[in-house]
Amino acid sequence: MNQTKHSGRSGGKKPSRGSIGFYIALAVCLVTVAGAAWTTYGRIAREEPSEEEPVTVSDLPAAGDVSGESYEKSLPQEESAEQETSEENQTENSPSPEPFISTTVESSEEEKSVGFPVEDGTVLRPYSMTELKYSKTTADWRTHRGTDFAAKQGTAVKAMADGTVTAVEKDPLYGNIITIEHEGFTARYCGLSEKAVVRKGDHVKAGSPIGYIGVVPCEMLEETHLHLEILRDGQVSDPMTLLAAPPCG
Repeated sequence: MNQTKHSGRSGGKKPSRGSIGFYIALAVCLVTVAGAAWTTYGRIAREEPSEEEPVTVSDLPAAGDVSGESYEKSLPQEESAEQETSEENQTENSPSPEPFISTTVESSEEEKSVGFPVEDGTVLRPYSMTELKYSKTTADWRTHRGTDFAAKQGTAVKAMADGTVTAVEKDPLYGNIITIEHEGFTARYCGLSEKAVVRKGDHVKAGSPIGYIGVVPCEMLEETHLHLEILRDGQVSDPMTLLAAPPCG
């Protein structure tokens, strides 16, 4: 009986304390490694998109933008200045565009020219405000405010250019006068007859009749003529500066 009990106690070995410590350390290492692997996997799973949630265009940053600012604003100041200088040099070195040449047909000079007021362009006495001229009527030397064109009584007097009649009046020295405002100048047609073709306010065309040759009282001893005065900006001017050549015929 005693022999049997002894055999039962000595048949199985108990684990030593050193073996138990080794297994505990091994378990702790496995738990640590597993925890690190799980943490790494979780971070990768958060950073990389899954197939269930694909990246869309709206998730991407706008092209050329850096931290919400335009590309030009994100550059350093010196780099931006260099870029502007480069663009200016490219502009200066680029070929200049060809000058625009209008193909619009301008009105001919003949349409713009000023015509003689009478058919015969013979000048009896020229305009003279710096040199005195002798007057047969007054028998003295004096300046001459206009140009006298030879013409017989009753000869038609024509408008030198398009214009508007501003006055039809009678003067004791220069007789009947018709004043027309032309483009760029005013003309006073003096020494006309009583028979006027136009009235104040009428619009006349170049070359259209406005009246007829009569008498210039202050020059009545001269040959019959038209006394023409030209005013520019309120000052008398030489009529011949508007007339290039005598009329034909």
